[in-house]
Amino acid sequence: MVSFYFFNMTELQNTISDCLRGDQEACKILYEQHIAYTYGICQRYGVAQGEMKDQIQVIFSAMFKSLAQFDDSKASFKTWFTRLCIHKILDERRKKERHLNIEELTTDYNHTSNQPIGEDQLDRNYLLRILSKMPEQYQHVFNLFIMDGYKHKEIAKMLNITEGSSRIILRRARTWAQKELANYMNYS
Repeated sequence: MVSFYFFNMTELQNTISDCLRGDQEACKILYEQHIAYTYGICQRYGVAQGEMKDQIQVIFSAMFKSLAQFDDSKASFKTWFTRLCIHKILDERRKKERHLNIEELTTDYNHTSNQPIGEDQLDRNYLLRILSKMPEQYQHVFNLFIMDGYKHKEIAKMLNITEGSSRIILRRARTWAQKELANYMNYS
């Protein structure tokens, strides 16, 4: 498997320049450098396995179309690419749903657990499985806030909800995740 990271910025910049000139080999290299990372983001955001190939194609198509807009003085390539992935996943989901139903997003799941869970007791694959089972309405906010570091104001704008709704949804997503992790710890 090819690593996400280039060995140095010059190598990355040269590959991007070659891509912009239409060099297919450079495009292949950039694709191979990022396919595993893209797959991981799609998994975290609950893209169904049957839709994965199409979603990844949408992401890479958008990346190559907007590659000229990448500015390394504003963000690292990883940051730029991550945001592009997230936006494309959310765009595709919005196309399917047309809009998020706030009533559904704030439905209460009366789950609570005060059991602390040690990070060393969990494996990454299990965490991804838990996230894939999380109710879809919670996945968006949870991933944007916890996994990708967006603020509630940014999340609200991206999902067309209020900041307060974002906070409520995050709290409920955390509670849901704690319950699932507690179940895992009780049965393992």
